[in-house]
Amino acid sequence: MESRDKLKLVVIAALMVAGVAVVIYLAYGLTIIWQGMAAGVTVGFLLVLLFIATILVIYFWIRIFLLRRELQKCQTRVDDLEHRLKSKETVKKSGKEF
Repeated sequence: MESRDKLKLVVIAALMVAGVAVVIYLAYGLTIIWQGMAAGVTVGFLLVLLFIATILVIYFWIRIFLLRRELQKCQTRVDDLEHRLKSKETVKKSGKEF
């Protein structure tokens, strides 16, 4: 074989090895990229869920706080009305005795 033929064989072998290496690298690189994208989507989805849960917790905390305040006002009003009713009943009872 001439040196020119040997050179062609070496170049062809090198290109084949490089081609296989490129295919393996692309497959491996794409799997890494794919895993990274999947992890990013998963983390993003979990962050959105966490954000929604935080907003709901704050909303319900404020709502419960306001409801308790309103309940205390209503309870005070009921106590006042009960006191008035008892005082009116006492006045009526004492008025009937005379």
